[in-house]
Amino acid sequence: MTRYISPFVLLAAVSLSPNLSAQSNFSPPNAPEVCASCEHECEQNNRFASKQERLRIAAETRMLENRARRDRAAARLLQSQRAVAQEEKRRIQADRRAILSEAKQREWAHRRANVTLNNLTGNLQRHHTLVLQNVTGIDPKHTVAQVHQILANGQGLDFVNPLKIKRKYRTHKKLDPNFIRTRGVLHASIHRETLNEYGRFVRLVIKDHTGSIVYDARYENMHFGEMLAPLEGMPSL
Repeated sequence: MTRYISPFVLLAAVSLSPNLSAQSNFSPPNAPEVCASCEHECEQNNRFASKQERLRIAAETRMLENRARRDRAAARLLQSQRAVAQEEKRRIQADRRAILSEAKQREWAHRRANVTLNNLTGNLQRHHTLVLQNVTGIDPKHTVAQVHQILANGQGLDFVNPLKIKRKYRTHKKLDPNFIRTRGVLHASIHRETLNEYGRFVRLVIKDHTGSIVYDARYENMHFGEMLAPLEGMPSL
């Protein structure tokens, strides 16, 4: 059986054949070459960015190192300035001590004892106890401490201190009134004042059990050991 083909179909096939041939001859773009170019460009960009990052890090490192060097230099300068200041302070203190020592030596070179009444030195053996009755003037605690150190450890009169000025050196909290009026008991009153910045004077008054003054003296720039010497049987200056 013979199949009939319409002439119109043949004509359509002939007219469409060039397009089919053109389509068959079309070639797609070169995709692998484009991808390789992109990768190369990305790699270059990454290298540039990495180089810039290294340069930035190197610059920051140098900046930190320079700052650290400046800080160390400032610290050394500060230490040097402090050392100079300390040395100057020590020099000033040494000069001041030297000036004070010289001034004090000049002042203490004028040592004087003015004893207006002395009925004690030749009659000390008639007494056995000294009661510290009163301490006045500047720095009474220092006065009490000095008197206690000299008389409490001496070989002369028994030393009794009922005063509350320096409780560390107080020997009795309360004394019997009859004991105070006992024959052989002496009572001492000490007043200490300043003459000037370095000079000192002390008034020492000793009374017997009846209240009569047996020793009255004024001392200028003298040590307590020298002032209290008559109470230990030794002559004063």
